[in-house]
This record gives sequence, structure tokens and C-alpha cells, in this order.
Amino acid sequence: MDTALKSNIAENLRKHRVLRGYTQEYIAEYLGKKDYTAYSRYEQGRSNLKMEDAIKLSELYEVDVQELISVAPTVNHSYDFSKKANGNHQNGNGNGHVSVLVDLDGSSSSLESNIIRLKKINELIARQEL
Repeated sequence: MDTALKSNIAENLRKHRVLRGYTQEYIAEYLGKKDYTAYSRYEQGRSNLKMEDAIKLSELYEVDVQELISVAPTVNHSYDFSKKANGNHQNGNGNGHVSVLVDLDGSSSSLESNIIRLKKINELIARQEL
């Protein structure tokens, strides 16, 4: 597989995962990998994304497979996160901003994990990767 294509796929996978607040460990488990390093290699562009994994990820992220392998991903969709206990919703409004709603349950761990997720999203925006 072409190195540039691998790099684009790696970046797309990372963006979709970070936007939804998933860890590499969670995604690896979701894909049935023995440990997170198998998935991590996808995000590093060191392994070719298997079609069966691309299909599973597209279902999890509720996007077309093409979205994961395209050169310019469109991450400004509205996503339904109601299936996640720790739900959130992001919706790009076309002006360089992303709106993110988070559910807080009053626990400090929930607050901390949402702050970490929001910081990662803000970093993507600052680097104009989102």
C-alpha cells in the first residue's frame, strides 16, 4: 500500500477515534485484537487496514468505509452518540468551530475524561486537522 495512503488512513482513524473519545484499547477490543498495539499500528501507518476492520470501524463511527480511507475526511457530520453511556455529540458548523455536547454524571472521573477529550479536539482544530 502507498505510504501516503497509509498515512491518510492512519490520520482518519485517529481523528474519528479521538472525536468520539475512544481509547486505542477500546477500539482494539472492539475489533477483537489481542492487544491495542495491533490497532495502534493502523494509526501509525505501519500496518495495512484490513477490510473487515474498516467495515467494523465504519459501523462503529457511523460513516462510510470511504470516509476512513479518503484523502480528505469529512468529520463535520452530526453523530448520534446515544448508544454510548458516556455520550457526546459534535456537529461542525462550517466556520472552523466544532460544537461538542458531553453528558456529565457528577463524578470527577467523568469530568476529567471529558476535559481530556475536549483538549484533544481543540488541539486538532488548532492544527487545522479538523
